[in-house]
Amino acid sequence: MPPGQFGAPPPRPPRMGLFASPTALRAALLNLSGVGAGYLYLRQWIFFGVALVVTIGLLVGAALHGAADHLLIWVPVLLVWFLAAGVHGLFAGRSHDERATAAGGEPARRLAPVLTAVGLVVAVVAALAGVWQAGEWRLRVADAAHARGDCDGAVSIYEQVEGGFQLSMSPSLMDRARSGVEACGILTRAQGQVSSEDYDQALDTYNSYFAHPASRWEDTDGEVADIHLSHAASLANAAAEAYTGEITDEIRNDFQRAHEIYSVIPVDYEGTEAAGRVPDAMVDLYELGTSDYAEELWCDAFDQIGVFADLDWSLAPAVAERIDAEAPEAARQCGWAEVDGGDADRAEEMTDFLAAEYPDHEADDVEDLVRHVGAAQVEAEMDLLRAGGESTLEVQSTGSAGGGQAVLNFTNDSAYDMRLLYVGPDGVHDDITAAGCEDCEDYSSPPSGNSCFDRGGEAVRVELEPGEYRVLLVLVGKTRPMHGTVNLSGGNEYQSCFYLVE
Repeated sequence: MPPGQFGAPPPRPPRMGLFASPTALRAALLNLSGVGAGYLYLRQWIFFGVALVVTIGLLVGAALHGAADHLLIWVPVLLVWFLAAGVHGLFAGRSHDERATAAGGEPARRLAPVLTAVGLVVAVVAALAGVWQAGEWRLRVADAAHARGDCDGAVSIYEQVEGGFQLSMSPSLMDRARSGVEACGILTRAQGQVSSEDYDQALDTYNSYFAHPASRWEDTDGEVADIHLSHAASLANAAAEAYTGEITDEIRNDFQRAHEIYSVIPVDYEGTEAAGRVPDAMVDLYELGTSDYAEELWCDAFDQIGVFADLDWSLAPAVAERIDAEAPEAARQCGWAEVDGGDADRAEEMTDFLAAEYPDHEADDVEDLVRHVGAAQVEAEMDLLRAGGESTLEVQSTGSAGGGQAVLNFTNDSAYDMRLLYVGPDGVHDDITAAGCEDCEDYSSPPSGNSCFDRGGEAVRVELEPGEYRVLLVLVGKTRPMHGTVNLSGGNEYQSCFYLVE
């Protein structure tokens, strides 16, 4: 053995460049798939096992911890891991080629590993895309169930998409699934409110649902129109139950709100079954709200009809015709009832209404009513004047008047105004004032003969049909009223003179 060579180590093989090693490139490409295929190619079993476990762990973690919701975290993490595995594959492959060269061999230059690497990368990408497409398909299934109104089934699938397809890496998929759950929640809440007959709130909730971007269900069967119909009926029934003989603001508002809801159904829900039922529903509404008319409670019926009188009945012309017939009749009958009951003011309201709105309705009878209303007002004035006390009025025939009528002939022989009020058969009445005499003074003793008539005092002469009359006479501000009921005979004159004695 030549000197100086005993025990010397064999020469080290030259170092290769990373990209000069065919095996290094193939191992790196295979490792980019994330499944450690490069280590499998190099038969480095431990590295292969570790790479496979790490990749599976990362994918499981991404699926469980919302990869699609946290792309800025999970995409960099997975890319760093795949790139690290690829870079490490370069070094491992280069070491493999260096050992082969040192042993006198040549690095393998086969194309199959490269094609396998490309295929694995494509397979991984395709797998992730498959997860995304599977999520899209499940989302379409959920939307279809939602569109049918099956929100229980739809929400179950929406939640599956949200929880099971995070590896789709699609934030849009997650957002649409969550929006679907939210929209279905609104729809379910609206349906529950309908079941509990909370129609007003239900309609607001339905409006919120239809305004939601993820709403899918369409009211093809007119369900919302039916809810409007039920809501209006509910308001009308509540108003009818609350009515105890007086129209309150709440009752009025409920009836008119019901009418308003009926009116919009044919416009907003044209062609639905509910729209076809509106005319009959409006007739029912009117009958429910004017029940006192059938009971002949005329004044209450008049007030009830007033709730509906100014509303638009173009959808139910029969109601408009009934109002035109029933409103004046209720007013006429109410006027008579109030006259009989002594309430002249309410009766006058009825006659004023008839004169302004229905001047041709039972004109002769209404004219008679007006006369009786005036009589009732005069009697009310009499009662007011008598409140402080009264004296008896005595009237006697003083001669023949000629003809068949009775004549009252009263002279005011005082310096004060004299009022004569009377009410007689068939509502005949009047309230007449005779002015005081400027030259008349109070007597010191009762006048004799015709001197009371001769001083020039103003006289009141009234021709009346024979019969019984209630008469009141007073010197305004000076005497208590003289009041009484007198029978006046046809053809007689009843002459008196009224004066004051100091």
